[in-house]
Amino acid sequence: MARIEELTSSFAEFMSKLLESREWVLVVSHYDADGLSSLSLMLYFLWSHGVPFHARLVEQVDPRTLEELPLGEYDYAIFLDLGSGYKHLIERYAEGKNILLIDHHVPSSPKGEECCVEINPYRVGLNGSEEASASTLTYLLLRSLDEKVEKMVHVALVGALGDRLDLGPRYSFKGLNERVLREALDRKVVEASLGLRFFGGPKRPLVKAIARTTDPFLPGLTGNETACYNFLKKIGIEPKAGEELRTVGSLSSEEVKKLATELVKYMLSAGLSVKDAQKIIGYNYYLASEKPESPLRDLREYAYILNALGRMENYEVAVAINLGGRGSLLAIAEDVSNNYRKTLARLIESVLSGDSEKVKVYEGRISVIIEVRDANPKLTGPLSSILASLLSQKFRDKKLLGVAAPLSKEDSTLKISFRRLTEEVDIGRTLQDIAAKIGIEGGGHPAAGGAVVSRDKLKALLEHL
Repeated sequence: MARIEELTSSFAEFMSKLLESREWVLVVSHYDADGLSSLSLMLYFLWSHGVPFHARLVEQVDPRTLEELPLGEYDYAIFLDLGSGYKHLIERYAEGKNILLIDHHVPSSPKGEECCVEINPYRVGLNGSEEASASTLTYLLLRSLDEKVEKMVHVALVGALGDRLDLGPRYSFKGLNERVLREALDRKVVEASLGLRFFGGPKRPLVKAIARTTDPFLPGLTGNETACYNFLKKIGIEPKAGEELRTVGSLSSEEVKKLATELVKYMLSAGLSVKDAQKIIGYNYYLASEKPESPLRDLREYAYILNALGRMENYEVAVAINLGGRGSLLAIAEDVSNNYRKTLARLIESVLSGDSEKVKVYEGRISVIIEVRDANPKLTGPLSSILASLLSQKFRDKKLLGVAAPLSKEDSTLKISFRRLTEEVDIGRTLQDIAAKIGIEGGGHPAAGGAVVSRDKLKALLEHL
């Protein structure tokens, strides 16, 4: 585990130069929960040390993005949760600049580039797709320079959960992520317990907890409180005690077992795999300082809210909440989260119903790509995760599933997010190899990745996939 310390010297040297110069720094980050958590940690550190900054949230590092970034105006730039797969592009657009990359995606080349200081777990033999998120990596690096960063240890874990890196037994953490969890548990910032993986803590009304749960996605129940109420009645669990809705914590041990069994049966009947159905049981993580009724109490729900804010472009609210903002900010976040949940449910229904006006399906040798024409391209990631579970049996002869959306109504370019349906394929490496062959940008993790593809190259992509 000490291997990550091998990366701290180059990081410390870069930050020392930046702190000494007190120059403005451009901080570029991805907009998902991991990126927003990494950004929040970095901005807290820079602000604490009097370093002025300009933050930008982006989809990925590609020529279009780099042309739009004001790299020429800054001597220092920091990229968070992106960049390792595109160092050749960064070198082209940021020549002569002081560049720092903190990323956990598969690097595009075996060795680091002279153009930047690259902090990536893969460089020291750690699996960045399972053992570290950008946020836990950023946290450990910053904490090595300033112990005050410890107060934000929960933000690092939220980023890891947003990337679904709870990949240990029963949805625990591994590697660097587990190290950060241990810190949080030891300092009593976070609490962990084994049970039903519903959104919200024991005080959350059961009906609402089931309806808000998206990991696993419960077809017909997620986002529908009425359906959840009726489901509980049908299986013989009373949803109310008198006039009040029962809470998750009010369930007896026998009711918990019964609910788990019935939910697994329900998910299997809805076409989910046994592996996906078993996701309903595992470790839950709670932020001790939050009130029981707070949507930030459950760290997975917290991560979901950050993803919603990022994908709905409410970046300032997300960062402010990570830095401690509550009150009206939390009310905005809940409204955005509810709208996000409804939007995903509507788009998923379009796919499952086979709406030919809104959805088009392309099949390759080992892949299926589903174009959702009216989807915001920022939603292809969560849509691909959910649909990979819901459609794994339908496309069991395929190895990966992609969800595509046009970058804009006027643009002929598609943003495609891929999820694998079998562990036989490494999506990140596969997309990097194909990208080099057909002239597109693509990469990611073994289990998840993405590409930006013009329509005239979609056929070539499908020929390789």
